[in-house]
Amino acid sequence: MTETESHNHDDATRMSESSGERTERLTPEECHETVDPKTREAVLDEYSHRCQVCGRRGPEKGGLATLHVHHIERDPDDMGEHDMENLTLLCRSCHSWFHQQSTPDDAPVEITEEDQSVLLPQDIEILRYLADAGPARTGDIASGVPTDLTVSAVRERLWVLMGLDNLVEARDRQIVDKDVETGEWGLTEQIENSARGHIPDDPQLLLQRMEDEKVRQALDRGCDRSDVINVFDVSRRTTFNKQKRACAYDFPLAAFNRGGRPTDSDRSERSPTTTDTGEDDRDEQQRLDAVPDQDPDSLGRTETWGATETTPEAETSNESVKDTDQAVNENGAGEELRVHLQDAIDALQEVEQGL
Repeated sequence: MTETESHNHDDATRMSESSGERTERLTPEECHETVDPKTREAVLDEYSHRCQVCGRRGPEKGGLATLHVHHIERDPDDMGEHDMENLTLLCRSCHSWFHQQSTPDDAPVEITEEDQSVLLPQDIEILRYLADAGPARTGDIASGVPTDLTVSAVRERLWVLMGLDNLVEARDRQIVDKDVETGEWGLTEQIENSARGHIPDDPQLLLQRMEDEKVRQALDRGCDRSDVINVFDVSRRTTFNKQKRACAYDFPLAAFNRGGRPTDSDRSERSPTTTDTGEDDRDEQQRLDAVPDQDPDSLGRTETWGATETTPEAETSNESVKDTDQAVNENGAGEELRVHLQDAIDALQEVEQGL
């Protein structure tokens, strides 16, 4: 398709299974409006030849994406249908997906209006895949959903789904979990060994979990995001990822700091932490979620999964502390990582006191 090509469409309708009402829905071949070459050039320039959903660029900017001009509304009330304010730029895949995206009614679990404030249409597709395919790894999910998403983008959305009960105040239970032994994601009833609250044996992953939780706590307490960025020396996008990942894994930082691994009763007594995200941060997070991450694991770390450590019931809390310290110090860099984390925590506490 050249830049000057125009696209015609015929309206297609479908019967809504939930309500029985006929609603307009276009097939991929029919999802284009006719725009004149001059308008198309203006839209391409306005958005720098870049898809406004996934971020892919067209050939004129060094990319490979075929770009389509998309009408935001079919029949806007306060402007012309082809006015620039009613036009945006999407790649072919995102344009096709936009006209076929899933709705909350398609989800295999109940999705409330409050849930929808943090969820995206592709989250519904991920839930449907998990319901149909059972526990699966991130790469398999990325390949199985109809939306063209990268593995890192799917991983981010899985964090949101896994931590939905910590992101939405009215939700009191998880809908997605991860198996700590297999690394597979699934609906909660499909997972045998939950990763929620797990303390990893790998020192790098342990440090990541602790940092994630400190970032979440700092933001929950009202610390400015820019201060958190400076203290932990990470990008703004990484703070959003850490916040989502902390809500997903719910690392028991308080129990770890006082020594020992938390007991089952400790976990049950912990009330879900609600993330009080401001409207500006929520809007920015939604925009960032739409663009594939170029650095999926913040701090350059990769999640690894070992067997869950089993401890006899008669083992004392002091012995648990010893086991945890040994797991960290077996790696030569363990103590250095601890020092790094403590320095970051001290700096963050100074910021909090300053507020």
